[in-house]
Amino acid sequence: MATSREHQRAVCVYLSSSQLISQRYHDLAAAVGRELCSRQMRLVSGGGGISTMGELARTVRANGGHTTGVIPEQLMKWEVGDLNADELIVTRDMRERKALMDAHSDAFLALPGGLGTLEELLEVWVGRNLGMHLKPVVVLDPWGDFVELRHLVDGLVERKMVRDQAAADAHWVRSVDEAFDVIEEAWQRGEGRGATAASNIGHPDEWLEAD
Repeated sequence: MATSREHQRAVCVYLSSSQLISQRYHDLAAAVGRELCSRQMRLVSGGGGISTMGELARTVRANGGHTTGVIPEQLMKWEVGDLNADELIVTRDMRERKALMDAHSDAFLALPGGLGTLEELLEVWVGRNLGMHLKPVVVLDPWGDFVELRHLVDGLVERKMVRDQAAADAHWVRSVDEAFDVIEEAWQRGEGRGATAASNIGHPDEWLEAD
């Protein structure tokens, strides 16, 4: 992999901003940050400086990595921004924030988090399924925080509301190493920013409701 920063690929990480969560989630974020740097990747995040978002960004910088944060004006007013980010982009609203995070990234990695994490994960998951991007989508869930979501999707597959391929477009893993292995394997297959998804969705009558 190229070592010059401008050629490093970037991973967008979604994770919690809650300050009430267990230390193990902070430890997981730090482990992700160290692994990201060891594989010479850049970080894209929601630009928060608190909780696991801050933990991740600080760990990446402490290990020589580059951090890009994207945060809405409202959250900056609440003084939760990562002011030490190598690049901090302030947006008008959440929709612009997510669009810029997507545009700056080559892969998406979701760690345990709340409603914002779920929203971001589902949006890139659906985008992948619809062929709007061909970037890997990975869910790192060591302790089963998202197990109900996975079971929900499996049930929707059984009831023919979600297609098998749509469900399979998100990769579920339990370890940090496995998460990054999945991302790198996808890149080796030609996936990532700029890749074009094959048009295999089928006729709209067959899939619009099912996804």
